[in-house]
Amino acid sequence: MIQNPTYKELELRIKALEKESLKSEETEQVNRTARRNYKRFLKFLPYPVLVRDAKWQITYLNPAFTKTFGWTLEELKGEEGGKYIPDFLRDELINRIKALPIRKNVLRINTKRLTKDGKILDVIIRIGVDKDQNNNPEGMIIVLRDVTMEKRIKRNRSAMNRISQALPRYPDLRKLLFYVNTEIKELLGTESANTILLDKSQKGFYFLSAAHDDPNTRERIEKAHFSLDELLSGQVVKTGNPMIVNNFSDDLSHYQSRDRKIGYKIKNVVLVPLRNKDRIIGILAADNKKTGDFDDTDLETLNTLSATVALSIENARVSRELRKAYEELKSLNRAKDKMISHLSHELKTPVAILLSSFKILSRRLRDLPEETWRPTFERIQRNLDRIIGIEGEVYDIVEKKEVFHHEFFSLILEQCQDEFEALIAEETGEKGVIAKVRQKIEDIFSTRDPVVINIFLNPFVEKRIKAIQPDMAHRNISLVTHLKASSPIWIPSEPLRKTVDGLIRNAIENTPDGGKIEIFTHQKDKGVEFVVKDHGIGLTEEAQKRIFEGFFSTQDILDYSSKRPFDFNAGGKGADLLRMKIFSERYNFKISMTSNRCQRIPKNKDACPGSIQDCKKIAGPACDGMTIVTCFFPFHEKIVK
Repeated sequence: MIQNPTYKELELRIKALEKESLKSEETEQVNRTARRNYKRFLKFLPYPVLVRDAKWQITYLNPAFTKTFGWTLEELKGEEGGKYIPDFLRDELINRIKALPIRKNVLRINTKRLTKDGKILDVIIRIGVDKDQNNNPEGMIIVLRDVTMEKRIKRNRSAMNRISQALPRYPDLRKLLFYVNTEIKELLGTESANTILLDKSQKGFYFLSAAHDDPNTRERIEKAHFSLDELLSGQVVKTGNPMIVNNFSDDLSHYQSRDRKIGYKIKNVVLVPLRNKDRIIGILAADNKKTGDFDDTDLETLNTLSATVALSIENARVSRELRKAYEELKSLNRAKDKMISHLSHELKTPVAILLSSFKILSRRLRDLPEETWRPTFERIQRNLDRIIGIEGEVYDIVEKKEVFHHEFFSLILEQCQDEFEALIAEETGEKGVIAKVRQKIEDIFSTRDPVVINIFLNPFVEKRIKAIQPDMAHRNISLVTHLKASSPIWIPSEPLRKTVDGLIRNAIENTPDGGKIEIFTHQKDKGVEFVVKDHGIGLTEEAQKRIFEGFFSTQDILDYSSKRPFDFNAGGKGADLLRMKIFSERYNFKISMTSNRCQRIPKNKDACPGSIQDCKKIAGPACDGMTIVTCFFPFHEKIVK
């Protein structure tokens, strides 16, 4: 330092000090401006902010913090923040900061904080820590974000997703509603959640399902019944509006009977109506929230779930009615089958007697000129055959195993065989009558239990075509076969014979003279196909829909007539295709039909001349009718009846 400075030197030093002072003032002004802007930034920041010093004490909090948590700076300044940190999280922040790596000074935590009125909020905290040379915190700034609503919405969505996926897994309504009520209880954080329904009188309530922390209390709730006035739910039913009650006054003695019946005191409750179209069927309720009060978000959550609950209840009611109707229908169907089966068996006896009487009568008329009685007898024989055919088709359709007539009459015959032989020999002088009687009982009353065997389809169909050719000899029909060899199928011969004969006969009866029918057998995929394709009149769209229903005529009812089998438009009993459909289900093969109606006769009531040549003489579009019936028999699948 200069001793005895000159005036000039002092002047220069003063000027230097003035410059330094000016720079210091400018720096201070900048610092003041920065501090003011910093506080302004924190003040208008939408997120809650806290500032702590090296002693962890709060030195500043912004208005957003007060708005979110309710605490003011005056209430928390100079404290460590114990008022707004839950007890079970008191040491979390200190431990996490101490565990920070040396070079890291930013920390993010998912945690919880308390509001001034006692609510626990889910928050995400970002902490910026200032450290000294020894890595000790000198201060920190903490930014918080309230994510309570976000998490609640996420939980709600997750719960709705779980409930929607659970619906098919709970066919029982009570179990389903218990699952839903349990979800509601966990979702809203309540002691109990209940589904309350109006009874049939609409004047009382019962609990269809309840979820409660205490299983014994749950049992009492589900057994309880109340009048409309005994529960707050009655007001919801009357007004149709949801309701939140967060404080039941002590003077509400009106609801003391409710608390006694259910075995616990309700402190707060949220109620929403369950609506089915335009009427209220019950209430969805949650009570005794474990932390805080119910709010509009809880109400909205319960309202959303109420639609699912109401729909589940309605679906259960519809299903119950459908099951009841189905059981009644099954009962009626069993009665119908029993009646038809009984009539079928009852029909056998008079028909057998008529046939026997018919033979006796024919023998006694042999002495008369044949032309005087033969046409009448042929007509009787033909119609008796039709009755026998009806009985056979009905039997195949409603076939049952509970037939005991055969055993019953055979037992009588065995017990009285000698007496019958002596009596018949004495009256008629005929021998061997008992054997004929036994055979007749066998024919009339024995059950038809076909044996499933291996059958090669192409020779079987060829044999059936030869068998029916004499019956169709009076028709001018071209029968073209494409019968290819294939592996055998597994089916009883009798149902297969009836199916093959029936399809070929139907094709002949629906094809005018001069027409063509094609018959195919060939192996396809893992089975064998039998196809009958006729170039006849075809079926209308309406007839195709109902052709397998049974007892359905493709002709107009006024034009219907029953002719000889294999005649064109011979008509029929209407059960042949139904019997084939039942055979297909019973013996595991598939039958299907496609058809095009002839353009000349687009409606059922339109009549075909019955001859291709006669049809060509009439002006109009070409004859283009066609029907294809396909039976697919899979390989080696044994049918267990």
